This record gives sequence, structure tokens and C-alpha cells, in this order.
Amino acid sequence: MKSSDFIIEELYRNGTTKIFGYIGGMIAHLVDSIYKNPNVEMINTVTEQGAGFAAEGYARANDTFSVAIATSGPGATNLITPIANCYFDSTPVLFITGQVNTYEYRKYPNIRQNGFQETNIVDMVKPVTKYAKMITNVEDIKYEIQKALYTMKSGRKGPVLLDIPMDIQRLEVDEKTLKGFICPPKSEYQTNVEDVEKAIKTANRPLVLVGNGVSLANAKEELGISSVEKYENNAGLIGTYGNRYGNLALADCDTLLVLGARLDIRQTGSDLSVFENKNIIQVDIDENELACDKLKKTVIKSDIKVFLKELNKFDFELNIDEWNKQICDWKCRYDDNFKHFSVANKFLTKIFENSKENDIFTSDVGQNQMWAAQSAKLKAGQKFFTSGGHGCMGFALPAAVGGGYNSRSIVITGDGGMQMNIQELEVIKRRNLPVKIIVMNNSNLGMVRTFQELYFDGRVESTVWDYSAPDFAQIAKAYGINAKTININDDFDLSEIFSNDEPFLLNVKMDLKTEVEPRLQFGNPINKQHPLLEEKL
Repeated sequence: MKSSDFIIEELYRNGTTKIFGYIGGMIAHLVDSIYKNPNVEMINTVTEQGAGFAAEGYARANDTFSVAIATSGPGATNLITPIANCYFDSTPVLFITGQVNTYEYRKYPNIRQNGFQETNIVDMVKPVTKYAKMITNVEDIKYEIQKALYTMKSGRKGPVLLDIPMDIQRLEVDEKTLKGFICPPKSEYQTNVEDVEKAIKTANRPLVLVGNGVSLANAKEELGISSVEKYENNAGLIGTYGNRYGNLALADCDTLLVLGARLDIRQTGSDLSVFENKNIIQVDIDENELACDKLKKTVIKSDIKVFLKELNKFDFELNIDEWNKQICDWKCRYDDNFKHFSVANKFLTKIFENSKENDIFTSDVGQNQMWAAQSAKLKAGQKFFTSGGHGCMGFALPAAVGGGYNSRSIVITGDGGMQMNIQELEVIKRRNLPVKIIVMNNSNLGMVRTFQELYFDGRVESTVWDYSAPDFAQIAKAYGINAKTININDDFDLSEIFSNDEPFLLNVKMDLKTEVEPRLQFGNPINKQHPLLEEKL
């Protein structure tokens, strides 16, 4: 069989039924092989970046891995941003790029290029992949696919890339003679659950910080709750733009069990004084994250699911009624006053209320992202994801293309992020995907604008000055998608949008001077968010 046919069949045998991509000359053989395989479908996006984000959205929405393909040269380099995004957010995606024929590839290191659209994509992406390899021998094709898939899913998950020259794709192979990859023995994980049990049982004010590692390990059941957001003792979102009551709980707890979170500066703030006397236990599969020593802590290298299964063998009867009462008191005092401080929070709260079970939320980057995270109250089966580590504007819309294949997707974006990958509206219309798009349109780049107002004497260059946003409703209609423009203060019946699964764009006009509050200003401890509280806690 032809090598490209084998590649697609091997991917199908490993669970692939959809491949996201944009066609080009150097992957024409692979695309044709997808067409000929009745079990695998090509989702043709409008840009390679859109394909990468769509593959990521599919992987995250379905708790699986995904595949994205692109041609050589600009096709491959357009994938770098979603590759990096997958790397920082630990999303397992196999990226396959076409490459010029092996006999065209440059033989002399001092020349820039030999073949047309020849680009050394492997070396470019090595810092943001778990594995990257150009396949130069067709006999290695099975081995490299299996190795890439194993590497992608083992340990801390993340993206891999295989660069396949066009002549390798079109060669004939005998599957019976191809060498496969032998998976190494599974890693042994330490648990130290006895020490953790003792720490929890002797704590007066324990707190569990649930990171994305819990989802990546498929450990929600072991955590004891199907939806953290619905849990009655959920202390909310923590961090720079977190819920105020969540940060108060984080600052005041005496024992902090961290499950699959990095404790980066966006979570802790730059002033770490409130963490000095805490008993911090960090559980993570990535030993490199555990080695970060800005905080004094006990570290446990383990898969979160394995760790929780061992911890659940103990019985916990904790005397923490006063602590729970304190957290509930904070929630009652500050939820309405600060979580719904802005009209944007109030509006997005209604979006979440009008959603249905199993909806997927994708948010972009900027003020819309913070408002959505602050306002999110998820229902059964719902998921909420965004570009967390890399912070890519333009993530939400194409991610919803991938997420919209098994569930309805709701995009929460801003006028800036919407313009980054607006062309993927064409895919949503062409495939009639169940995607609802909410554009929080304040006609400026609000997050950076706020920064400019604080530190640059109000010189709002490129965020307000020399910046504009189009009529998004008219653009959506040009693509054939129903759309409407409203003012955020309008009494608008959202059931008009959410009563069906048809694509729809809602352009929500807002005042330019929008803010995200509460927010942590640099140099303050995590419990001193702006605006500062005047009353005694």
C-alpha cells in the first residue's frame, strides 16, 4: 500500500476519526488518503492556525488526542502558535507537516533553502514539542507514528510533530515488514499518601487547589465531584483576576493541597508573604514543575488519578465547620458586590444561565476571558477552556470548530480576538456547526488599555488610537450566519439564541471604558485586590 494510506489507517487504528488541516502541495498525498479512508474525515479549515486550534479544541472537548496537518513552508510555520499553545496547556495533538522531497532538501548547511517552500520546521518547534522528527526513511513510518503517539500521551501530555517529505508519502510499503515502537514500562509514581492524610486531618483551614492536571489525568471522579463548579464548598477562581472570596480563602488557609497546578505568578501574585507559614503539598506528574522553589512546599511526583485513588482509601472526618462557614460568609459578602461588579459580569452570568448541559465554552484572551472565568457556573457535562499559558488571541473561534463536533460550543470573545481568526466563520457555516458566538465588543483592546492608563499616563496607542472594530453582525451575515447587534444594557431575551443549535453571532456593544475587577496590582499580596476593601475582614 502507499505510505500515505498506511499513515491514515494507522492513525485510525489508534483512535483518529477526524483530522483538521489545510491542504497544500506537500500534503496532497495525505489528504487524498484521508478521502479514500471511509473511517477518517478531513475537516478543512480556512487557515493552518485555525486547523491547529480546532484540533486542540477537539482534543480538549473530548478528552482525547487529535491530529492537525499542514503543508511545508508557511503552512508549517502557521502551526507554530497552536503548537506552542498545546505545549503550554498540555494538550495532546499530533501535528503532521509535509516537506519537500528528500532529494530536494538542502544538503549544504550554509544555504538558506533548496526546495520550494523548504523550511526546517523540526528545529523550529523542538522547544515547544515533546517530540519532533523528520522521517527520511519510509521503513521508519510505523515506528515514528507509534512513538509520537506514545510520547504525546505519556507523562505530562503535549504536542508532537512529524515532518514527512512528499516522496516518503508516496512510496509503497509492505506493512508486514514495518517495525513498530515498543512502549517502555510504565513509570512508577510515588504517593506518600500517609503524610498527606496526616496533614489534612490536622489542618484547621485546608484548601484544595484544583488545576488543569486533574482534567488531563481524567481524575474528576477520583476527586469526588463531577463538576467542581457546582460543589457547595467551591471557593471560586483564584489568581490575579480571581474571585475575591477565592483569593481570601487562598491567603488564609493553613494547608494547601495543589493538584496539577503550577503556582505561577498569575495564581500567587508577586508578594508571597501570605504563603510563608502554610503547609503546601504539590502533586504533579511533571518533576520540572515540582522543582520550582519559589515557595516552601512538599512535592509529590505522581499521576493525579493514581494519587487520588490512594488518598481515597483513607476516611476523612474533618472538623472544619468554622472554616467552611468563613468561606461561605466571604462568598455571600463579595459574590454579588464584586463578581458582578461590572455589567459585563452580569451579562455573561446570563449566558451561562441560558446554556444547556454538555455545552462547551471557549473563551478568548483579554477582558472577555477574565469576565467569563469570573462568571462561569458550569452545569453538568459542561467544559470551559481557554488559552491559558500562551495567551493566544484568536483561540476561541477555531477551538469551537473542533469542540462543536460532539457538543454545542459557545464562544466568548472580544472584538480584538474575534478579528484574529474571523475567517473560520466560513467553516462553521459550511459544516453548519452548533456554535454560538458572543462578541464582547468595546471597540478597543481593553486589557492592555487598562495597563496603558495605569503606567503610560493614558497614552492608549494601538488599543484605542489607530484601532477599530468592524460590524461583526454584518460580517457574520456575509458568511451566511444569523447575527444580531445589541447593547449590553438592552433587555434582550437570550432564549432566542440558545433555544436551538443553529450557528449564531451576537455582537454585544459595550462602553469603551470597561474594567475587570477585582484585579491584583503588581506588588500586592493575593488577598489585596483592587479596589481595596475598606471594611475589616
